[in-house]
Amino acid sequence: MSTLYRLTKDDIPRAVECLKDAFKDDPLWAEVFRDDPNRERSLTNFFTIPLLYGMKYGKACATSQEIEGVAVWFPGKYANLSMWRLLLSGALPYGAKMGKETLRNLAIVSNQLGPDRKKLMKNKSYQYLMIIGVRGNTQGRGLGSKLMEEIKGDCDKKELHLYLETEKEENIAFYEKHGLRVLQKINFKKLDVPMWEMAREPNDDKL
Repeated sequence: MSTLYRLTKDDIPRAVECLKDAFKDDPLWAEVFRDDPNRERSLTNFFTIPLLYGMKYGKACATSQEIEGVAVWFPGKYANLSMWRLLLSGALPYGAKMGKETLRNLAIVSNQLGPDRKKLMKNKSYQYLMIIGVRGNTQGRGLGSKLMEEIKGDCDKKELHLYLETEKEENIAFYEKHGLRVLQKINFKKLDVPMWEMAREPNDDKL
């Protein structure tokens, strides 16, 4: 039985605020949104997209109804956020509301991550953890692990690998504790920000 709270569309505003707080010091998104004159609005639109997409194609969950932490994951076959899928999920209009420079920066990110993911997970069935974050004032209470345990359990039940990316080196140890290993380190040259691409085999926390 799930220990997480399944998010609904009514929860999106609070879930967005949770993610904005969780990623407020994130080096990649700080760079992506650096020159956006409507940064706060763009961040709201940006974090709305994975929530709607996850509700349509996978799971968008919180640690509780208080929404201290949020995670979105779905089968790897949906990892390519095509225009059609964004439209069907209701997320497309939110992307259109972001500034041109921000969209260019996001394209730099997606144009690197998409092919990498396809190459690294070739011939493997997997779940893609698109986003996971915990509010700053609730970190250190095991809430991130609570989210990860649910995600791993979902993967293990379906005999699926788990794939994710992290742009903070200090997060690597946390994910390794949950059985993931680094497959590749990359650097977005135009943004000058590194990222680590990681994966976990099903039923294996000791890679």
